[in-house]
Amino acid sequence: MSITSARFPHYLNMLFIRVIASVLLFGIPVSGINWTGGLVYAQTNTTPTRTSASRNTWTWPAIPGCLADPEIQTKGTTDYNSPICPLYDRLLASGEINIELRSARRVNAEMDGLLYPAFVPGTEVVTFVTTDKFGGSFIGPTGLVRVSTKSISARNGSWWTTLDTVSEGGRLLDADAIQRKLALPDSPACIAYAEVVRPGVRAYMGVVAPAFDQRGGGVEFWFPPSAVIAKRTEQIPGGTACDSN
Repeated sequence: MSITSARFPHYLNMLFIRVIASVLLFGIPVSGINWTGGLVYAQTNTTPTRTSASRNTWTWPAIPGCLADPEIQTKGTTDYNSPICPLYDRLLASGEINIELRSARRVNAEMDGLLYPAFVPGTEVVTFVTTDKFGGSFIGPTGLVRVSTKSISARNGSWWTTLDTVSEGGRLLDADAIQRKLALPDSPACIAYAEVVRPGVRAYMGVVAPAFDQRGGGVEFWFPPSAVIAKRTEQIPGGTACDSN
């Protein structure tokens, strides 16, 4: 009796400690899953499942020298020839207002509804308020485009990239190459071309984080819903048929 009364509480304490330890150990890979960023809901209406997410392994990509976060010592290499750096210079010279750099960690944390980080941790995200000058500065190869599995979802959404990002030598990349650069869950079929960007909205520009076993590394913009108007869509080479709706 004395043995039972003396050891039973200690047994419960040890059991509790073991349970907590197991939960913490389990939590390590779960938290790791959240470091697999990308355009998640931007290009598809399909919500990623925990099973599909758990197959991803986040690796540090090259960090553009112009947007390396000084507060974070990253494990990635520094890329001084990143295509996002000329875009950043173009934005600075365009006359846009309220341009500032913010840690990708903080921007990702503020974006509700995203299963994965959108922008590469270890980088800074360019935030700015659009003006009428934006549309005049980002045209042609640097014009905004959006890809998706359907025409209607390509024309409507918050996440965009540049034509240069999904092209090479003046021609569109094939669907698989675009999927890798933008870290998409599905192979895109349609590309939409932006015509108007509404002025007076806060927007972001940064580097696509890896996700869905895709490396990412492309350029991405985020705008509030309905801030970008697009009407023309086109078939992506190697993709499934782009519907007309």
